[in-house]
Amino acid sequence: MPQLERVTVSLHYRDEGQGDPPLLLLHGWCDSSATWDSTIAAFRGQHRCIAPDMRGHGQSGRPADHSYSLEALSGDAVAICEAAGAVRPVVVGHSFGGVLAAEIARRFPAFPRAVVVVDQPLDIGAFSETVRPAEAIVRSPETHLAFREQVYREICGPTLPPALAEAIVARGLQTPADIGMALWAPLFEMTDAELAERGAALIAALAKLPALTIDHGDPAGYHAALRASAPSIGAAALPTGHWVHEERPAEFQALVRQFLQSV
Repeated sequence: MPQLERVTVSLHYRDEGQGDPPLLLLHGWCDSSATWDSTIAAFRGQHRCIAPDMRGHGQSGRPADHSYSLEALSGDAVAICEAAGAVRPVVVGHSFGGVLAAEIARRFPAFPRAVVVVDQPLDIGAFSETVRPAEAIVRSPETHLAFREQVYREICGPTLPPALAEAIVARGLQTPADIGMALWAPLFEMTDAELAERGAALIAALAKLPALTIDHGDPAGYHAALRASAPSIGAAALPTGHWVHEERPAEFQALVRQFLQSV
């Protein structure tokens, strides 16, 4: 994989295929670029595909400044594309990578051509409410990895083939505990008002460019709320677990291809 040396961190990324627009593929919390294997295989004949390992994940290094903020992560993604000469990519982010994709649109509005958010509601305040009761478990080095494994197994969903579920869980446990804790720290340390404001800002950023969200269902009426606040954002759902793009690759890819035709 190519490598980008930034001031504080060494970043590895996959760069495969050719064709415009390029696709910037962002993996989720404690995952890696391996989650995009089937997506890259399907699109590299028509699109250049760039899939980073986030700092501290996969083959990328740990940052010397110990920063895992959205600002740092979004800056990494943009820097990789700039170094690779990938101009105005369609940013596709799964799970935490979906939040990161929206953050890129918020901070660098001229950078993405479009954004696809995969199974990640952007009302992050609501998500914070669900995990705050488990703060002590999530933020303890002694219990974090057991918690992460439990979460991974639950959100894989009952329809995911067992072999694929085990591969995803194994991949998710490779990221060290302190990095997983750092990525979720804002969920516990930001106030309710700050989280609500950031979530609204992420949705507002996507409303300014072509955007699509592909979810495994309609969690708590999220799509209706999204249509009410940002009707320009498209919404689709597939009957899967959390790893929509790995469980139903053909249907996921068809939705993305259809979206790409419009941008």
